[in-house]
Amino acid sequence: MNLSLKRKHFKFKNADTVMLFLGEVGAAEQKKTLPPECSFIGRSLDRSYFKGKQSEVIFIPFADNPAVILCGTGKKGERDAESLRRCVAGAVALCRDRHIEHVHAVVPELPEVDGAIALSAIAEGMYLSNYSFDRYKTKKNNNDTGRLKGAVLYTDVSNAAMILKKVAVTARNTLLCRDLINETSEKSDSVGITREAKKLAGIPGVTCTVYGRREIEKMKMGLLLAVNRGSKKPPQLVVLKYRGNRHSSKYLAIIGKGITFDSGGMNLKPTGHIEDMRTDMAGAAAALYAFKSAAELRLKKNLYAVLPLTENVLSSDSYRPGDVYTAYNGTTVEIGNTDAEGRLVLADALAFTQKNLKPDSIVDIATLTGACLTTFGEIVAGYMTTDDTLGKILEDAGYATGDRIWKLPLFKDYEENIKSDIADICNISAEKNAGTIIGGTFLKHFMSTARWAHIDIAGTARHSKQRGYRPKNATGFGVRLLVEAVINWRG
Repeated sequence: MNLSLKRKHFKFKNADTVMLFLGEVGAAEQKKTLPPECSFIGRSLDRSYFKGKQSEVIFIPFADNPAVILCGTGKKGERDAESLRRCVAGAVALCRDRHIEHVHAVVPELPEVDGAIALSAIAEGMYLSNYSFDRYKTKKNNNDTGRLKGAVLYTDVSNAAMILKKVAVTARNTLLCRDLINETSEKSDSVGITREAKKLAGIPGVTCTVYGRREIEKMKMGLLLAVNRGSKKPPQLVVLKYRGNRHSSKYLAIIGKGITFDSGGMNLKPTGHIEDMRTDMAGAAAALYAFKSAAELRLKKNLYAVLPLTENVLSSDSYRPGDVYTAYNGTTVEIGNTDAEGRLVLADALAFTQKNLKPDSIVDIATLTGACLTTFGEIVAGYMTTDDTLGKILEDAGYATGDRIWKLPLFKDYEENIKSDIADICNISAEKNAGTIIGGTFLKHFMSTARWAHIDIAGTARHSKQRGYRPKNATGFGVRLLVEAVINWRG
């Protein structure tokens, strides 16, 4: 979709459809917010039909004027960037349903939302809701596949072009993230994801290093190799590097869990839980496309993306409960459950990243625990951190982007729960509770120097139904969150 800008002169030449935003206010005030060229709406509008409630959307065709889409922004005090994104999503759905390909949208002036934020939110809502994954459909459903081709946004925001560029890059990469997650595990396997990562080496300032099975064995990454034992497909460790600030030696590393299909291994997942496990690499996809966004935006930051990639499948050679394996940093780990595999590959990646890349800060992102879905549903991601400053950066980024996160504790008491009788630690707790915190506690064991945060996106990476601008299935959660965090990270 192509988005372009115009100043607020409101001459809708050659416009078939105009999109306007009206709040839940009195008729007189509602009329004041209309452009003079749209005064005909105020004269004709029946307020018993449209009240301006948040996300209320109607389509009004006119014989001698452009058709109008009215979008309700709700009451004063209840409007923010996220409500605007949701509002626009409803309007885009209406456009797709009516096969409207081009619109002219007037960015509203709201007292509680800065003009730049409103512009960004509306543009994001348009991009992110204008999505379908239909490459395997032989008969296309027009309502699903018809997309907006272009929109003209009318605004007086001074840095509008810069805002629109950032939105275009991050939203486009969020859609690519969705595609990679929605893709079959035959194509989004360790080799396929590595292929996508290698393409990024064409971006100025980016290098890509790939470690295959032989190098991983030589480095003695025992946990990544253990998870990979049942698979015929090779494990991969991808390291992307972007040098955006040559005046600083500080790097931020983003590590994404890349389990390309998770059968659960010997602790086999049952029907009802295994069908969507191709999406268990959503953390790696988010890390990959957040990194790509930062590099394409030429952010003046130094950044790594580290992707440990393998599938966790069942075979005669699969690792088993009761086995003990040695991690990259020498820690011995008892396998209490083969379906707690994501923390194993992340543990080796965390230890590798600290020792070899030496970043100032590390953020890992993973579809780690079903317990996080139980706790927060599909609305919020849980996170834990060893550094309050890094945590604040992530929380602020979550609020700004709508990729919301909520902090969970990492009290030392939880470390008792992962002690093992036969090894240094176990990958699960014998008490079978506090699952999300136990996952974070296990990962924390492999952290020694860098500031670190862990984000569990098990609930938010994939939705069971459409929620506003986030579609059913892969949501791309984390891409915009991480880009915003990189922007605000002091490095």
